[in-house]
Amino acid sequence: MSSSVATRPPLRRAVGRVVGGAATTPGRLRRVEAVLVGAALALGVLGVLGGMARADAVHDARTRIAALTTGAADLYQSLADADAMATTGYVSGGLEPAAVRARYDDDVQRAGRLLTGAAGLLPPGDPAIGAVSTVGEQLPVYTGLIENARALNRLGLPLGQSYLASGSKLMQTTILPAVEQVRAAESAALATAYRQGAAIPFAVLAIGLAVFIALVDLALREWRRTHRVLNVGLTVAGFAVLICLVWWAVVAIAADLRLGGAQSHSDAGAALDDARIAVLQARSNESLVLVARNSGGGSSNQGFAVQLERVVSDSGLLAAAERANPDLAGTVAELRAAAGAWGDAHRGVRQLDDDGRYPQAVASVVGHGPGTSGGAFDALDAALAAAIGEERAAFAVDVEAAEGALVALPWISAALALVAAGAVIAGIGRRVGEYR
Repeated sequence: MSSSVATRPPLRRAVGRVVGGAATTPGRLRRVEAVLVGAALALGVLGVLGGMARADAVHDARTRIAALTTGAADLYQSLADADAMATTGYVSGGLEPAAVRARYDDDVQRAGRLLTGAAGLLPPGDPAIGAVSTVGEQLPVYTGLIENARALNRLGLPLGQSYLASGSKLMQTTILPAVEQVRAAESAALATAYRQGAAIPFAVLAIGLAVFIALVDLALREWRRTHRVLNVGLTVAGFAVLICLVWWAVVAIAADLRLGGAQSHSDAGAALDDARIAVLQARSNESLVLVARNSGGGSSNQGFAVQLERVVSDSGLLAAAERANPDLAGTVAELRAAAGAWGDAHRGVRQLDDDGRYPQAVASVVGHGPGTSGGAFDALDAALAAAIGEERAAFAVDVEAAEGALVALPWISAALALVAAGAVIAGIGRRVGEYR
């Protein structure tokens, strides 16, 4: 027998040592080491990918998507205001007031800049590209109709009213709905970015918790087996994984809170944007009533009432803004009061017109002094613009804070995972070395 063992080939002896070693304590520890190191590195990879996905989503929300959403709202407001100024200028008769013409020109120029900016921010294949193209094609047609209406109005020819009505119809039925498509698409993209940025990191937490439990179990087993102090390497690895889990939990909660605040400001701002747009459309209808010279105001006067009701009713746009951000209660109360004052001034305009005092009605609409409809509109429009600006500023603060919390997450996850993997190798390597 001894002769047979002595003459066993070297390869068979080596295989026997490997197979036999696999069942020994060092072999078991090596297998555990491989599993734990692989799990720690997987935790690091998931941490990097998950952290980068969240940080990128919030960064995109703060920059490109927010710019498109705000730009689309501003574009809508500029175009609606341009239409309101066109009708206000026309009702003045002859040469329109210089301030009204200047505001119209500023609106159109601003709309052109915003349109160019939106086109530059949209990625290839974005469904909003078609809507932006529609606005770009139809806006020159609209301005041409308005210029024809002005020219005919200066000559005292009633045909100008037809061009004005055609231009306003083009704005209301084609141009503004196309802008609304862009707003809706970017609002949906912003909501998606919120969800991605605040998503619960189930994979990271599950794998991290499993690795931590395995490290604690192994460290306790080795402590009981050897009756020594805890293995330093395994202890360090456990703390690294625990810190990674705690860091992820804290960052996820902080990002969720900040993004929740950002969404409330975004939703409130969107409702206020819609309120301002409704006010601008009501302003256009108010002027169209006088252009048409209909007794009682006709459909345009009904349009004024509908738009103002959309703003101030209990289920209207101001109420929606307050629901999104309860801190706006005081601001909403002030806006309701301003809208009520404009509604009263408008009823005064209708009374003047119905009583046959048309010049006085026109003077109230195009005027800017106290007690005039134009002055009440200016006050409401300015208050809405200020409230929208405050909500956008608050949105920017919250989303920037969320991005700040997330930006370092991938690299901290990677560093802690590498520390855990290295500590596992060092800790188990020291135990294996004791068997040599």
